[in-house]
Amino acid sequence: MINREWSSSFTSLYLKEMILEGNIKITRQDSILLLQICRPEKKNALTQKMYSELSDGLKMGDQDNEIKVIILHGMDGLFTSGNDLEGFKDGPSQDGNYPHNAFLDTLINTEKPVIAAVSGFALGIGTIMLFHCDLVYAVPDTRFSLPFVKLGLSPEGGTSYILPQLVGYHRAAELMMFGDQFSAEKAEKIGLINEIVLNDDLMGRVIEKAEKLASLPHDAIIKVKAMLKKSVNSSVSEARGYELKIFNERLQTDEVQNAISNFYKKAFKSST
Repeated sequence: MINREWSSSFTSLYLKEMILEGNIKITRQDSILLLQICRPEKKNALTQKMYSELSDGLKMGDQDNEIKVIILHGMDGLFTSGNDLEGFKDGPSQDGNYPHNAFLDTLINTEKPVIAAVSGFALGIGTIMLFHCDLVYAVPDTRFSLPFVKLGLSPEGGTSYILPQLVGYHRAAELMMFGDQFSAEKAEKIGLINEIVLNDDLMGRVIEKAEKLASLPHDAIIKVKAMLKKSVNSSVSEARGYELKIFNERLQTDEVQNAISNFYKKAFKSST
């Protein structure tokens, strides 16, 4: 958690950068707040603490009057490989909710513009979170996927509503049922990302876009975002409730537990 004392010193502009315990780096650049995923040893797989710190960072940026735009990004060649599966080895949680749900709640309800800079892999929730960002820029070799079926699971985050709206039913069925990786070119074609940017230009391009947004009348930007989200929020909320129910049911199956166990066996073999 980001305590009030740290948040106060950060937002007063005296502190420009901090790496939190959960491998999330928070940087301030004038009126832009950057949240970076930094766990390269695990391919930026997201843990409970990382989700919590990302949520706190989003809330902090939203509550700070001096912040106008928030950027989510990973490291060179790596956005995120998705959820750390360690959190699912014991089946569903006691209350049926998970840290990634709380993070998505925060992301969906963030009032200020959120821009994603994506490179390398954006797998699982790494793709899902992009549905809820306002602008997305990626490098040419980025790979996206919704590989849940391969683990016996099903996508969450409103995917079952958003993806068919974005790409049509048949393309959505292909992406969700097969779970195969797809290219930045395809992501741009189906409307998942705004623009493909050369590797060396990615952060420069994203910051350029963030600075342009920050220079525009801020209240108007907030209102436009609210207008765009209003028509879909209720449908996304309904879809997320149903998806979570199915997700929890799937976690109790032998099919899922065997898939997760096999994943860790392969990971162990590759590391020895």
